[in-house]
Amino acid sequence: MSDLEKLVRRRMQEEYAKGASAGEITKVVRDIFNSIDLSDNGSDAIAARAAADHD
Repeated sequence: MSDLEKLVRRRMQEEYAKGASAGEITKVVRDIFNSIDLSDNGSDAIAARAAADHD
C-alpha cells in the first residue's frame, strides 16, 4: 500500500470517528487529492506534506 493510500485511509477513519457525514469525508479526501501533483514521481512525499498542511 502506498503512502497516499495510507494517508487517505487514515484521514477517512479519523473523520468517521468524529462522526462526519459521507459528504464531509468526501470533501476531505477531495482536498487531499486536489493538493497533490500526481505528475511528479515523488507524489507520496507530496501527499505526506499535503496531509500535514491539511491538519
